[in-house]
Amino acid sequence: MQPMNEVPFETSLAEYAEDMLDACTRCGKCVEACPSVEPAGISRTTKSEDIIGGIRELVRTGNGPEASRKWAQSCMRSGACIKACIWRQSAFPAEHGAAWHREVGQ
Repeated sequence: MQPMNEVPFETSLAEYAEDMLDACTRCGKCVEACPSVEPAGISRTTKSEDIIGGIRELVRTGNGPEASRKWAQSCMRSGACIKACIWRQSAFPAEHGAAWHREVGQ
């Protein structure tokens, strides 16, 4: 039996990343939750929305502001950004408990 829609992994991953970038509201919740911000030497006065805008630019073009590059390079892989992401929470509601669903009214 042949797979229904065989797409190379790299293509699928690139499409997922592009979907995430398009869905990102630049709310900055991921930066606020991240334990890497201070160790990266990024001032807490730097607007998290600006850092995220720079990350989007980095992913799409390879260029971006210094604070965004520092944040990306200092990633500790804690997953705190993923847990804080509003888009991810709404896209994958089964990953969240009943308290979260009550909080967001779903």
